[in-house]
Amino acid sequence: MIIKISQTASNIKQSYDIEGENFYYSGDAGSISRMQSITLSNKEKTIKGIYNISKWVNYIPLRYLFGEANLTRVFHLYENDNIYGVIAFSKHGFLKNFYVIALDSGEIFHCYCLSRGSFDYVSIYQGATQIALIETYLSVNDYKYTHKLYLLDEYNQFADTLSFFVLYYASYNFAQRMHMSSGSTSTKSWSFSKYNNKYNPKWRETHFPNENFFGKTSLINNSYGDI
Repeated sequence: MIIKISQTASNIKQSYDIEGENFYYSGDAGSISRMQSITLSNKEKTIKGIYNISKWVNYIPLRYLFGEANLTRVFHLYENDNIYGVIAFSKHGFLKNFYVIALDSGEIFHCYCLSRGSFDYVSIYQGATQIALIETYLSVNDYKYTHKLYLLDEYNQFADTLSFFVLYYASYNFAQRMHMSSGSTSTKSWSFSKYNNKYNPKWRETHFPNENFFGKTSLINNSYGDI
């Protein structure tokens, strides 16, 4: 399953269209602060994330030296007003961090982030198995970012939760609120983590051989050569 998350408004609003095959939501990541509620909704379902202040001990620097993880950026997840999970950012060592999605049904996903050149990547794992990949193109117009979520078909039941995670991740890492800029911006970025090996550059090619970020691989190659 491939889901495209397109930002349709920036500045005083952070709005998104989320589209896949037989899959559509609209999204809102809050206009003023990253701590505002995030909403993913369509006619049948609303998923809402509500910020929860972490306990003060989670802000102690170097706490990982004592074997404890700092859990921050915590959002509780609600589906049609019923709580069903939580998202948090776990920092538990030098250059060791990831996002955690924990559902009340028992599933736990770890999300590992890496920037390489013109793209930002998030590799999503359940246990030792990579189930999804998020790609974000770092060149934008008017700070309206585009993200793609590649999800293995056998995990389609988590498509709405992982689409919500894209909005949450974008709100913390890409959203530009109350900016006064317009026009095109091209950025290249490189990040370093002790989890760099969690990003497999062949994963998308293996599981989605006819696709790349810009569309059909064959179309891109025929028109522009290898990118």
